Amino acid sequence: MRGRNVLKSVNCPLLAIRTAKARWTGYCNPCHAARPHDETCEVNGNKVQFRRQFHPERRKSRGAGSFRHTRTVRHVRICDAQPTVKYRADIDGLRALAVVPVLLYHAGIPGFPGGFVGVDIFFVISGYLICGMIDADIRQGTFSLGDFYKRRILRILPALFAVFLATGILAYIYAMPVELEDHARSLASAVGSVSNIYFAGTAGYFDAPAETKPLLHTWSLGVEEQFYLIVPLLMLLGWRVAPKRAGLLFAVAAALSFAAALAINHRNTTFVFYLTPFRAWELALGALLSIGFVRAPRTALWKDSCGAAGMLLLLGAIFLGSPSAPLPLMMSLASIGAALVIASGENGISTVGRLLSLRPVVFIGLISYSLYLWHWPLIVFQRTDAFLLPQASGIATGMMLIAVSIVVAWLSWKFVEMPFRSKARETSRAAVFGVASVAMASAAALCGLVLFAGGAPFRFPERVVGIASYLAYDPSTAFRSGQCYLATNRQQLDIRTCMTTDETRPNYLLVGDSHAAHLWSGLSAAMPAVNIMQATASACRPAVLPVSRLDTRACPKLMQFVFDDFLVGNRVDRILLAGAWKDEDVPALIDTIEVLKSRGFDVAVLGPIVEYDGALPRLLADEILRNSPSIASRTRTAGIRERDRALGRIVAAKGATYLSVYDAVCRGAFCDEFAEGDVPLQFDAGHLTAKGSEVVGRRLSAGLAGQLARAGHVSH
Repeated sequence: MRGRNVLKSVNCPLLAIRTAKARWTGYCNPCHAARPHDETCEVNGNKVQFRRQFHPERRKSRGAGSFRHTRTVRHVRICDAQPTVKYRADIDGLRALAVVPVLLYHAGIPGFPGGFVGVDIFFVISGYLICGMIDADIRQGTFSLGDFYKRRILRILPALFAVFLATGILAYIYAMPVELEDHARSLASAVGSVSNIYFAGTAGYFDAPAETKPLLHTWSLGVEEQFYLIVPLLMLLGWRVAPKRAGLLFAVAAALSFAAALAINHRNTTFVFYLTPFRAWELALGALLSIGFVRAPRTALWKDSCGAAGMLLLLGAIFLGSPSAPLPLMMSLASIGAALVIASGENGISTVGRLLSLRPVVFIGLISYSLYLWHWPLIVFQRTDAFLLPQASGIATGMMLIAVSIVVAWLSWKFVEMPFRSKARETSRAAVFGVASVAMASAAALCGLVLFAGGAPFRFPERVVGIASYLAYDPSTAFRSGQCYLATNRQQLDIRTCMTTDETRPNYLLVGDSHAAHLWSGLSAAMPAVNIMQATASACRPAVLPVSRLDTRACPKLMQFVFDDFLVGNRVDRILLAGAWKDEDVPALIDTIEVLKSRGFDVAVLGPIVEYDGALPRLLADEILRNSPSIASRTRTAGIRERDRALGRIVAAKGATYLSVYDAVCRGAFCDEFAEGDVPLQFDAGHLTAKGSEVVGRRLSAGLAGQLARAGHVSH
């Protein structure tokens, strides 16, 4: 005989938030509570309903009154009057405010120059939520490291490994062998939660550009996971050793992290951007708010004021910020703004909180993790391989990529994130750790196999592989890196090697950035009768500028040495100023020419070279694979030819010599793309290979030869 259902219900207002919405977030699913095996549970509106099968046969055997619901309705955590963590829709809305600017910025949509600060907002939110949960569990004596890491694994790894799988397949299909090897290394580092360290260590000036790295965005996950590897232990230690001072210790650690970021940023912005010690203060800021060290406003006026101030800081950073602004400033604006918005809703919702709690905004916040994970690989493969749309980039393409990202993110949230998170209570720690370990080990093994196979070159024709191999070109020898070209602030100029004059030959001094360094080998080979000295540094336009004694950066110190020290005590026959000139460099260049001319020096300016929107070897390989010989010519960076002509007129007006590097490579609409055979002229978007430098050096030497005899006479 079929049994009938006996129903019991309990109201679950969940702080005026509908239970269904709470179930979406994963913060609260009352049906996860422990219950007998013969009882089912469902959420209906704002009620939790438990059903137990009633069997008439069992009732006959036990007596008429044997089956009763005699125990009280069970209390369900978070739906209780004293929740461990209260769900706040405004924080999901704040997540949306974090992820949307990141999407718009990465997709190249104009108007969001500071959109990258969305990551800083995420850090503050994460610190607030995770450290708040740890603190509450420690206070109640229920905290378990095993349970904590189990929840983190179920929260992060399922969607992340889905992205790993998809990007791995796409990389195998589209990536050149060199690129596939790089992807394997980045994937292995992401699996180990150290991708931020990997990218910080490989983010050299000549490294592949960001838009070719599908897993670059996982650096932020590395920061968070490293933070949460240590923080639970520190919080446990703090509460046991000095429970009344635990918050203060946290605040001191945050202050030290921020001070370190300020101190290091002057010398190495890359480290400040990627590494956890310099980002930890942002997560700690949210943590200080959640543990009550920073008091949240209580009155409606103060809550609204706090929320409005935070929102103004966030919008200001997003709409008025810039990648060229000091990184600690952008980090501070976004982090403080996020903390103020969170604080405004800590003791009841504020006006800003109501806006952030609107359903469409909350929806984006709910899928924000998957949206962050999926958007960047889609953008990268579209830009490098146009795998979704025929037009690789552009505003329309960017908007389409955002729409596709949202759809994929919803699918990921619905069918990957939520199923795993809903099993958090019923899945044992051993099972979670075991499956995670197997998945991580398998991914690492596949990465090792790719590296062992040399990037699987058998996927492409031999000629394509040969050309694409220049994507890994090392210019250190040709540039004389570490001696005459300073790639980092830690390197020092080797004066004896690079700046020694020759009494038997005319002496030229080449000064500038990497676009000066890539000319040295070619000019030296083409002009053996001239001693060409070299003083170059990364991203260092040659200019006479005031320098603070406290400034330890390589570029200003090098320029100070060249113009205020070396040229004062040494006579050179010609000074060659070269660089990747931009429009904003013109005023400083004019001043430098005037200063040097007033000192009696002969000055020659070497103009900008043709550049491309991608690495030239990859463009040339694509031309062969797609049978489209105009790919490289269509992707030349716009505006360089016009800048070259304008600089020529300005330099000539100041009485200096101007040599067009652009004209040495391009004649009319045609530009040389190969130096000889299958050797590309340039190994990235603009820098010359050694063979390319020889070709350009020979052509430029003809323009310099006109005054070579006069220079030799002066030298003697």
